[in-house]
Amino acid sequence: MQRRNLAPSCTVAIVGDGMVDHYIWGKATRLSPEAPVPVVAVEGEEFRPGGAANVAANVSAMGGVAKLLTFAGDDALGREFLKLVEARGASVIGPFLRKNPTTRKTRIVVQNQQVVRVDWEKAYPLAPEEEELIIAALEATEADVFVLSDYAKGVVTSNVARCCIEIGRKRGVPVVVDPKPQHRNFYRGATVMTPNRSEAEALVGSELAVIGDQAAAAMKLREMFELEALIMTLGEDGMILATSSGWHHFLARSREVFDVSGAGDTVVAAVALSLGSGWGWEASCELATVAAGLVVQKRGTSVVSWDEITGSSDWPFVELHLDRMKPKETRALRTSGK
Repeated sequence: MQRRNLAPSCTVAIVGDGMVDHYIWGKATRLSPEAPVPVVAVEGEEFRPGGAANVAANVSAMGGVAKLLTFAGDDALGREFLKLVEARGASVIGPFLRKNPTTRKTRIVVQNQQVVRVDWEKAYPLAPEEEELIIAALEATEADVFVLSDYAKGVVTSNVARCCIEIGRKRGVPVVVDPKPQHRNFYRGATVMTPNRSEAEALVGSELAVIGDQAAAAMKLREMFELEALIMTLGEDGMILATSSGWHHFLARSREVFDVSGAGDTVVAAVALSLGSGWGWEASCELATVAAGLVVQKRGTSVVSWDEITGSSDWPFVELHLDRMKPKETRALRTSGK
């Protein structure tokens, strides 16, 4: 049987908090004489695009066109950040620089085990003139789908979020939101939100331990925020899709979890690409579960390529949902044999 390669073909504009994920790899064979902590002999280090920039990197890796609208610090790390994003095939609109230092998350990993994370950041909301730069860039950016990647570091303000959603609705373009609970008032009227379980618990104010409670919360949040859909990610338990017609549980596709860093960004990228390419909700969620299942098998903040996805043994689950889509839902797909 010939395997189809229905590659997403669209442009994704990502608005949000970009940062640098800094990894220090090493070994530890003894404790420090100064304190009961391991002495790490450094073997290497690496800088990777993180936060909204990781969403952009994943969009690019999966074959989409990624346009990142963000601020970086006017510092050496900010200039390195711009290079990291462009090296992943994404473009940075602007670039916009601010006095705040570029956010950096340093993870020290010893023998494949993260022993500590150090966050270097000063998070302040954008000033009005900085908001105007982002909003003007949004209005000038042509895209098939918008993403609000909110890490609560200052770029996604109430005004920026509102304008992004309004522009998307005016153009008939989906708006995908990766939310932060403290910004719950920012996202009303978007197309879809993708909270993880802990974020959903904070949004509804109760523990969501079992599938029934999770599904009920997903349906409630969809109505509360006036969304077309809500996708609640549940880690090893998969994800729940809630729409006006009900809810559906998708199983996780990972066989081995190595590192969950950035997995939510991969989900957002997959959902945005598929929606921007005309896919239905079920197919979009199945693609996201396959992509997430692949990325958590990698070390550190990583990306998944379209070839990895279609070459996965789980790809037929995506095709199954594509086969069930109505003809009009596949009009934007680029079809080729593989």
